[in-house]
Formats: sequence, C-alpha cells, structure tokens
Amino acid sequence: RTLSYVEVAPDDGTDFDACKRPRFYQTVSGRRVIDTFHDVRVTGLQPGVKYRYRIMSKAVINDDSAYHTDYTEQVQLPVAGESAVVTLDPKAKSCSFSMLNDMHANDDKFRTLAEGRNSENMGFVVFAGDMMSYINNPDDMVDHVYGPVPELVANVPTFYTRGNHETRGKYAYLFQKYNPTNSGDTYFVLRHGPVAMVVLDAGEDKPDDNKEYSGAVDFDLFRQQQVEWLEKVVKDPMFAKAPMKVAVMHIPAISSERSWYGEKRANEMLVPILNKAGVDIMLSGHYHHHVYIEKGTCGNKFPILANDNVSRLDFYTEGKGYQLRIYDMEGKLTHSYDVEK
Repeated sequence: RTLSYVEVAPDDGTDFDACKRPRFYQTVSGRRVIDTFHDVRVTGLQPGVKYRYRIMSKAVINDDSAYHTDYTEQVQLPVAGESAVVTLDPKAKSCSFSMLNDMHANDDKFRTLAEGRNSENMGFVVFAGDMMSYINNPDDMVDHVYGPVPELVANVPTFYTRGNHETRGKYAYLFQKYNPTNSGDTYFVLRHGPVAMVVLDAGEDKPDDNKEYSGAVDFDLFRQQQVEWLEKVVKDPMFAKAPMKVAVMHIPAISSERSWYGEKRANEMLVPILNKAGVDIMLSGHYHHHVYIEKGTCGNKFPILANDNVSRLDFYTEGKGYQLRIYDMEGKLTHSYDVEK
C-alpha cells in the first residue's frame, strides 16, 4: 500500500525539484487514499499543450495508529519515468489516431504493430477491444495492455473500448477502474480537432441467459442505459457540430443472417441514433479478419469497418473527409480508403 501522487509541469525544461509543481492525489472526501491502486485525476490542463509528468510514491510501513503513519523513502516510479503528453485540442486543424484491437494478450504482436507510433505521428491511440481474452488477475490489464509498450501509453493519450472478452473473468469488474472515462461508464465521447468520437460498448456477443455467463450478466439492461445516454450526448454541440463524427465499438453493429445476438442488438438499438446524428464511419474489430460494410447494407447510413487482429489502423482527417490506412505485421499497406465529405 502506498501514498502516491502525479506531479505535472509544462514542457519548459525546468526541473521538477527546483520549482513547486501541482501535485495530484486520489482523494475521497478530502482524505488522500492509501492503497495498492490509485485513480488520480489531473485537472486544470489546457487543450493542445504538452505537459511533463512524473509519478511519485512512498510505501506504508505502519499505519496502525489513527494519528501517525510511517512511510518508506519517496521514490519516482519507473513505469512512465518523467514523461510528456500533449492534451487533446478541439480547435486543432487536423486529427490523427491509430487503432489496435483483438491482441488477446499476444504481447509480441502488440509491440510489433505499435512500433514507431508516438506523439509526433498521432494525436491519440485507441484500443478497440479484446486486448485480452479475459481478466482473471488484477494485474492482467497492466501486464498485457499498458506494460508491453510503456513508451507509447506514457506519452500518447490512450482510450480503451471494452470488447466482449474484457467482460469475462473474475476480475472483469476492474476494467472501468483501470480505464476511467468522462461518463463514468465504458461508453464515452471525446473531441480532438474536427473529430468527435463516440466510443460505445456492445457488451457480450451472446444472450444474457447463455450458459457461459452462469447468470452473472445483464447486458440487455446495460445496452438500454447506453441508448438513453447516447440519445443525449449526440445532441451536445461538442459532438453535433463536429465536422467529422466517428463511432468506435468492438462488436460491429451489423445485422445479417450470420450475425450473433450482440451484433443484432447493437444494430437495432444504436444504429438509428448514429444515423440521425450524422456519423461518418464506425470502426470495429471482433471478427479477426478485415470486413468493410458499405452504408445502406443493414440500415446503416455510414460504412462499418472491422479491423482484423494482425493489423494497425491509422486514421487522418482535416474535417472535409478522411483517410484510412491499414498496415500488417510487416508494415505493409494492405487496405486504403479515401473518403470525401
């Protein structure tokens, strides 16, 4: 158990220790949290600004007394070192991001596909679900998502779309603790430059009463709650007035004779709202092979692209259309889409 904080400073070359910098702790009603896990929220940052940060921590030796706690010496955690990240900026002229999905805890594949991606060539990164096959250990998320490429996640804003496999395992409930959002749930919205992105969660791929779930899920209710949230958020000017609107959801919202329950429910419940909101494209994974669904195929007024499990998707726009480039494990361009608006 530790008492830890995040220290933040502008990227101005000054020494952290030489100047007093804001320190951010996890607090509950005024009390700083001492625990093995810390969810620290940093406030007061300006959009489009590069900030350095470091994580400081000291372990508890003894806190049996209500009036005194003994600690070890304070240390800087080596996970991120002294890193820097550029905040999202709604007024940026362009938006670029990379998307990875369906790694299923294959750390070597993850490292290969992420190689060369950094804050210089993209604004943020999206993990579009099934980065693991299940969460059976509290450290799985660190070991297989944030651990394999720390140089990426420490320096680039990272957003995680829950896949159906992250709903599995005895510690699946920890997903949201590792990936807090502005909505307080696994669906959320963000804005960077001309792009408003709504990140959705289709839940599981089979009905709630499927024997695999042992009576422990209620995704029908979850989807309905998400519908109510989505109907409101797409009307927010931050989303509604964006030149480019992107939806991301692990399970594609496709309805066909071969579609499973989760796909059909997402198509039935979410696509009408996304159509009305003017979404330009949905990006997904799940299938483990490349699929491109033209608009109008299943009630969708936007194309749906499912990325495979051995490729990285790169997205770029200046607001008048978008470019999609998909690269395989060897860095070869396998699919390319240029769409004008």
